[in-house]
Amino acid sequence: MPTVSLLDADALEKLLSRYDVGHLRDHRPASHGIENSNYFVTTSRDGVLSGWVLTVLEQPSNAGSSYVPLLDLCHEACLPVAPVIRNVGGDAVEWIEGKKAMLAPMLPGAHVDNPSANQLKSLGGFIGNFHRATRAPGFEVPAYPRDARWLRDRETEVRRRMPAADARLVSGAVERVVELLGGDEVAELPSGLVHGDLFRDNVLFDGPRLTGVIDFHHAARGYHVYDVAVAVNDWCSDPGGVLDRARAAALIDAYHRVRPLNHVETDLFAGFLLYAALTFWLSRLTVALKRDGNPASRFKDPDEFRDIVIDRNGKSVRLDFLDRPGRVQR
Repeated sequence: MPTVSLLDADALEKLLSRYDVGHLRDHRPASHGIENSNYFVTTSRDGVLSGWVLTVLEQPSNAGSSYVPLLDLCHEACLPVAPVIRNVGGDAVEWIEGKKAMLAPMLPGAHVDNPSANQLKSLGGFIGNFHRATRAPGFEVPAYPRDARWLRDRETEVRRRMPAADARLVSGAVERVVELLGGDEVAELPSGLVHGDLFRDNVLFDGPRLTGVIDFHHAARGYHVYDVAVAVNDWCSDPGGVLDRARAAALIDAYHRVRPLNHVETDLFAGFLLYAALTFWLSRLTVALKRDGNPASRFKDPDEFRDIVIDRNGKSVRLDFLDRPGRVQR
């Protein structure tokens, strides 16, 4: 389990002195953040206040050395993504309390728990634009790590410590997804950069307008349809994990207008919903089982994704609403 960093004003002042951002006025821990520690920081220079987010890395990013250039690429493409600020020496990564840290501008907006149809359309449009803007990044990006082998390893790790019904559910779902990923059609799926963690707590809105996407530490090279499936599972499920088809249609249709889904993606979409749900159920279970009885450990409820896996397991999800006269498929 990562250790949560607790920083005082003196440590932050020392860090900020290596940036051209002014002097510390205020700071507070962010309420979100499971894998890393985040702080909201306010600085003052010539009477002008500026807001920043300081991320202290408690564990390595999936994106590795591509993390900073990826954020730069998104910012240059005018996507609502904050770039990493360089210090006075031109370095993107600093050190605080013996850990790597990065500073980025604070983006406007707030998280939403109950998204409207317009917010779902904004999110779908963002994902499409993100996939298009990063399809030829010009730098190496690691492959998405949660592949068939990862699924098998996590299943072995957790199933002996689960109730029998959950263990059967995990094993059956892993078999289905491993079969899906080994199929010949998967080779025809468009791939490129994926965010990998497009949850509600990583997206900011001002009314219907999407104003920021954060936390690219799960970014990697993977299937675009997987990224869409991750978002649909979190944004378009009811409290019991059942898919809300109207919400899913709003998000997917908006994505499709920017980056049209091909016929293989639409045919395999139900399987990728299960794949995306299963990866987050297994990852949350792994973290929860490793907490060693420490009630202060930070982790998200695995049962949320158990319910989604139950709903997606064996369910057919048709995307007929995409097949309209005049719509372009590729």
